Amino acid sequence: MTQVFLSYRTSDEPFAAAFLDHELTRQFGPDAVFFASRSIDLGVSWETAMFAAVSASDAVLVVIGPRWLTAAGADGRRRLDDPRDFVRREIELGLRMKKQVIPVHLERRHHLDRDELPESLRELADKQSTVVAFRNSKPDLERLVTRLRRQIPALGRGPAPSPGSAQPAPDPASVDNSTQNRVYGPVNGNVYQGRTHIGGVYFGERPSGT
Repeated sequence: MTQVFLSYRTSDEPFAAAFLDHELTRQFGPDAVFFASRSIDLGVSWETAMFAAVSASDAVLVVIGPRWLTAAGADGRRRLDDPRDFVRREIELGLRMKKQVIPVHLERRHHLDRDELPESLRELADKQSTVVAFRNSKPDLERLVTRLRRQIPALGRGPAPSPGSAQPAPDPASVDNSTQNRVYGPVNGNVYQGRTHIGGVYFGERPSGT
């Protein structure tokens, strides 16, 4: 059940895309975020899986770094000008299906001139965008997560619990006194541990008749 599809170019800051996947997955869960290198199972047609995930998503996050617009293939031709380019096709499908297509700029807002984009992608230049910068990554990501929760109700409201977060206290009625009332070290006299007589010091309820 994919709600967020991460569209990124492997020749343009792929580690930043992986970082976004890590943080969004931590917030929303792995099934809610599609990241090709993680989400496509071994032996599956990755092209089929990728475009099926775009179709199933609510939002397509287009990760735009400094080389996204100018990245070229082995023939020297700009990749975005190739109708077979997968990044281009992902975005085209998202726009055609009226998904929430959201440009996510890395480090700074990279100006997208409509005239520099293929005609099928020119709408991308008019989309409200956001920025995730290295030195400001925590508040930038928090802002992105908040906006996504608001725009995609299926993502839920509360953030995922962070490692080491406080756990709810156990129900006192469920606590076993036999393990709760323990004494370590020498004790003079008689002790009752877990209501079992092992000396004259009583822990918990004093046994009747003593």
